Amino acid sequence: MSEARPRKRKLFAGIELDEAARTACAAVSEALQQTGFPAKYEAPEKLHVTLAFLGYVNPELVEAVEAALHEIAARTAPFALSLDKIGAFPHERRPRVVFVGARAQGPAFRSLAEALRRAYAALGFTFDNDAVAHVTVARVKESRRPLPIVEFAPILLKLDRLTLFESLPDPAARTSRYERVGVATLNQD
Repeated sequence: MSEARPRKRKLFAGIELDEAARTACAAVSEALQQTGFPAKYEAPEKLHVTLAFLGYVNPELVEAVEAALHEIAARTAPFALSLDKIGAFPHERRPRVVFVGARAQGPAFRSLAEALRRAYAALGFTFDNDAVAHVTVARVKESRRPLPIVEFAPILLKLDRLTLFESLPDPAARTSRYERVGVATLNQD
């Protein structure tokens, strides 16, 4: 009888929302739902900012992936980001992914995302697009309506740590759930 090979893990590096930012983003999502906009809305506990989606990772690489997260966190000072717009990918006229995002990505966010992606590129990962500071709140299966305007006060997101997440299937809920694989605190000096 052969041994089962360890399974690949679906990983991404990102930023967990603090409770205030999570609550505020969930309220924006609720306001969008109240407009009647048809979409599959994300549960508040899944809300986060993705810095680097790695996809399915071989088990022997997970330790190096987490080490890179800690290395970049140790070189990055905490900062804040203002989430101040609702938007969509590919665009608001035909939305597929609806998000609460930042009009100004800011040099601290860009520097962090670029450094982390360079570290992961050295491990063999590739990225098609630049990181965009956003929190996905809904997904649209068939884009038939433009994204409605939803007004809200800017949401201050304080970044003081990075998280390596694993995306796991949740068949009962017909979605996925995210579990923390590792957390790296940003440099407090």
